[in-house]
Amino acid sequence: MRVVLRRLGRALLWAHDALVTLSYWLGAGALGLIVMIFSYEVFSRYLMGAPTKWASDFVSFLLLISIFLVLPHVTRIDGNVSVPILLNVLGRRASDFMRRLGFVLGAAVCLWASYIFLDETLRLMDRGTATLTSVRFPKWILFAFLVFGMLNAGLAFLRLAFSGKSHQETQATI
Repeated sequence: MRVVLRRLGRALLWAHDALVTLSYWLGAGALGLIVMIFSYEVFSRYLMGAPTKWASDFVSFLLLISIFLVLPHVTRIDGNVSVPILLNVLGRRASDFMRRLGFVLGAAVCLWASYIFLDETLRLMDRGTATLTSVRFPKWILFAFLVFGMLNAGLAFLRLAFSGKSHQETQATI
């Protein structure tokens, strides 16, 4: 039974890693689309004298999408901004405890936020609410990316909290 559970656990961790890696590349692709849309807008506005109505809206949407697609990867590699003054002053055991406590608190906040975003996403879906932009777009689709990013960042924080790596080992792998 233990072997089955261990294999299932490894498979779930592998699937989460694959999902986070895929979302990272999709987020990078969204940034590439932002560059292409801005380039087209500059060309269209200044060389053709015909600015677009949709470019600014889509850049805003894609920026939100890219941030929340890349967030789980940044969290997974412990790449979030931190000021480890306290961790550096404390001894190894106390430092590791405080770091893990911070990861657990980060996970709790991210998972709580994902719950709130999920509730709002379902509400937006029911109401059929759209953005108030020149190109109307269903808001629930944008909120779904918030749910995805916060949920997977929360899971990544939990994995960091229980990974067994010390602060020094985590920093050495970055």
